[in-house]
Amino acid sequence: MSATPPPVPIEPARRSWVERVSVVWVVPIAALLIALGVAWSSYADRGPLIEIRFETAAGVAASQTELQYRDVAVGLVEDVRFAEDLSAVIAVVRVDKDVAPFIDTSARFWVVRPEVTTQGVTGLDTVLNGVYIEGSWDTVAGEERRDFVGLTDAPLIRPGQPGLELGLRAVGNTVLNGDTPIFFKGVEVGRMGTARISRDGGFTIAEAIIFGPYDQLISDATRFWESSGFTFTLGPNGAELGFTS
Repeated sequence: MSATPPPVPIEPARRSWVERVSVVWVVPIAALLIALGVAWSSYADRGPLIEIRFETAAGVAASQTELQYRDVAVGLVEDVRFAEDLSAVIAVVRVDKDVAPFIDTSARFWVVRPEVTTQGVTGLDTVLNGVYIEGSWDTVAGEERRDFVGLTDAPLIRPGQPGLELGLRAVGNTVLNGDTPIFFKGVEVGRMGTARISRDGGFTIAEAIIFGPYDQLISDATRFWESSGFTFTLGPNGAELGFTS
């Protein structure tokens, strides 16, 4: 009688985890990893937030209103809220990472809206695209700043603009109309800003700028006077028509 061979232990074959993973899951896992990578890259490349205070926020809307610099979009309004004491409206703007170092104490901001004057039409593109916030600053990176007070009107003198700054003073019945061009021999060589009354009420004064290279023509003998005409402005407060003798 032959001997019975000893039983051979049989172990079930165990597949590796690579073999156990179905190919069906490879595609969605790869897509998820790519999406996470893109999301992280976008988050890491985000620029800082700045806050700009305005008296009113007419036309400014979150996720719609852009911040522009030299006609290029460099930011977007993410939130619009009131100040704690309701004295102002704060526009929270996310600025591009590349321009953030240049937004320092020299930066100025104002809201661009359509306006019609005797000098022409400004902000016409806002009729179709909506209002936007325009910024102006110099080209030298400085100490970054995160809170600003917005201007009610575009500044007459902007950082880095060549020219000579002047203060024009008028007495008597002379009228200083704001946003008025300054001519020399029929050529526009400068511009005058908004006039204000002196503290003692004795005269009116307005800031002005003579553009370069015409600023080299200014001397102690230079005189300024008002030419006759009329002004017409159309803005949020209605239409205004003014005449001068």
